[in-house]
Amino acid sequence: MGRMRSFLLAAALSATLFLLTAANDRTPAVYVFGDSSVDVGNNNYLPGNLGKVNFRPNGIDYPGGKPTGRFSNGYNVADFLAMKVGLKKSPPAYLSLTSDAQMHGVNFASGGSGILNATNFSVSLNKQIDYFERITHSQKTRLGDAATSLFLSQSLFVVSTGSNDFSVFLGNLQLLNGTQIHEIMGFLTQQFKNQLKMLYELGARKLVVFGTSQVGCAPLLRRTTPSGDCIEELNEVSRLFSNAVEVLLHDLASTSKGLSYTFVDSYRVMAPVLSNPSKYGFSEIKSACCGSGTLNAESACTPNATYCSSRLGHLFWDRTHLTEAAQRLIAEVAYHGGREFVRPMNIQQLYES
Repeated sequence: MGRMRSFLLAAALSATLFLLTAANDRTPAVYVFGDSSVDVGNNNYLPGNLGKVNFRPNGIDYPGGKPTGRFSNGYNVADFLAMKVGLKKSPPAYLSLTSDAQMHGVNFASGGSGILNATNFSVSLNKQIDYFERITHSQKTRLGDAATSLFLSQSLFVVSTGSNDFSVFLGNLQLLNGTQIHEIMGFLTQQFKNQLKMLYELGARKLVVFGTSQVGCAPLLRRTTPSGDCIEELNEVSRLFSNAVEVLLHDLASTSKGLSYTFVDSYRVMAPVLSNPSKYGFSEIKSACCGSGTLNAESACTPNATYCSSRLGHLFWDRTHLTEAAQRLIAEVAYHGGREFVRPMNIQQLYES
């Protein structure tokens, strides 16, 4: 009986100390969900070869010049945001972990995933949320419900998804009328709202949600047009969805006690870059840095692909993913930007609230 009492006292003391530490430590945990825009290596651990980028020249500008599984020549948005809030390193890929006992955040994102369970080689957003539930269960077992709830309420939940779901429109834009497009957008939006509700129910209180940008301007799609222009019909679909996501966040926050959020309007962030790239340090916005053929976008960035010598001037690393320089810019605007780009507050304000 004495040993049991000592054990319970020690457990209570541990939870109390954790509560005090969490309350005074301004560096939050960061949990990341989404697709290849924020994947830091989860796809490395999936079976087969699809959806993997764990080979050079990917990662050529990452410290040590090593491929990590990031769909980039270096860091991505998730990494830069982790640096902004003071983490010593980006939260690890969930599938790389040997234990669910993580205290400084986890990255669940998987290249190829989306709101819908469409791709069978990636980790869907629904599955990512299931993995997060495992993390919360582990925390509650060790720390108790109260300490875990406090810790999660001070953490940032970053979500970047949706672009891969637009594949349903590729090749069908001319066949769909306006009503059908809005119906599909409504379905996607409702699914996404349900997923964000799940995160809230599991303890998320500070959401950072990235809207979709000009997906029709990726080199992969530009090369299908005679003059290398963007596919504006697809951009319009993305804009509609992004606007709907902002509305759903407002609605969700109005009915969810304690929920606050930052909506990053990626469409507006990228608009001035695409219209006046030199102002932002970019000299090439149409062609991919790494690839082959027309606009360097006829093939993926493979070990045998050619790649540009100056990545700083390129907007796109490969035929669908941005360079580290572009992702740094997006993270900077998301963290410090004004209401034109981030609403109702920027990430710094959300983090400090």
